[in-house]
Amino acid sequence: MMKVERAYKPEFEKYVPLEEWLETPREAREEMAECIVLRRDNLLLFSEEMLDLARWLTWETQTADIEKESATGLKYASKMYAAFFECAREPRKTSTFNIYDLPEVSWNGLGLLESGRIYPGQWFDAYFLAAITRDKPSMDTLATFPVEIMRQSATTAGPVSYKLVEVFQAYHHRTSNFPTLLNECMAMAMKQGNDWALDIAMGYLETFAALTTNAGFDFNEVLAKNLQRQEQYQIRESGPDHVPIDSFIPLQLLGMACMWHDRGNEVSVESDSLPRFLIDGRYF
Repeated sequence: MMKVERAYKPEFEKYVPLEEWLETPREAREEMAECIVLRRDNLLLFSEEMLDLARWLTWETQTADIEKESATGLKYASKMYAAFFECAREPRKTSTFNIYDLPEVSWNGLGLLESGRIYPGQWFDAYFLAAITRDKPSMDTLATFPVEIMRQSATTAGPVSYKLVEVFQAYHHRTSNFPTLLNECMAMAMKQGNDWALDIAMGYLETFAALTTNAGFDFNEVLAKNLQRQEQYQIRESGPDHVPIDSFIPLQLLGMACMWHDRGNEVSVESDSLPRFLIDGRYF
């Protein structure tokens, strides 16, 4: 086993106690059924709150109750993320969603692109969250979401981001051009050369290549390296006055670890950022 310690350690005793960080997402979970019917954007709001809940819960003692609380929140988040993207597919169309025990809701996607709510970074989170929660229907709908629609969003991204979506979608559909797209995206990331391209995009691509190809990468070694590299990136980006919360559970790397596990392989990287119960799919 390779143990990867987290570099960032919240000073709960000195600053904000863990219970206070958990308070808002736990309140959101209690209000979900009441508020999901009020406005469409709550699909995204609650998804993000449930991600925050799961990320802060990694600092709790990992009891069965804590694990179940985290997994349950992520299950709702996966469905809501996918629903939010589905609204944007045909903005004028009204779609109806039945998400577990929540009230049925019907929304269109008018204004989503103009307000910049749909972009590759959101898609990465949505797709790999669906992989973590073994939510194949959501993975399938996200895998068919047109990249061209993302390009119309007011929130723009660099060419590497859109190419990354194409890479993941090509693999999902097992298209013959997947290796070509993977190599093209790696070359684009190297050429772009900034911290995001080298630490985040290349981290996704290297780990995904180890997962999906016979290129000679050791999956666990690549996973451990990029887990540390991406945490350092998040710490730098957050700065000294903000918490690098995305590093507490890096959805894309965790999603790939889940995919590796589900193929019958051993995930030998041990880290609080990669909760074992999520890798094992214990509550899914």
